[in-house]
Amino acid sequence: MEKIIEVAVIGADETILLYNAVGIRAFSVQDASEADKTIFKLANQKCKIIYITESIYELIPETIEKYQFSTFPVLIPIPSGTKSRAIGLKKIKKNVENAIGIDIF
Repeated sequence: MEKIIEVAVIGADETILLYNAVGIRAFSVQDASEADKTIFKLANQKCKIIYITESIYELIPETIEKYQFSTFPVLIPIPSGTKSRAIGLKKIKKNVENAIGIDIF
């Protein structure tokens, strides 16, 4: 019986491998196609949370949109490297603006 992966991280650089040390399964991908396949596989395995490095997150808008209204998996962008692109903050800002009708940030 295969162990269920509840939390995973996907990214293009080797820094994501550090997540293995804290029990989060890391998947290294090189392009959008590999990321799409990995997310699809994890979703079919009932993975609940998938962290995705910003560099990969930006490459897969169709995949993000596909899972946007699904309960699971939750796709969360995380910074990679030393500089953040603030994708997560932009997403939160957009969601808040859609919910209340004004930009409070």
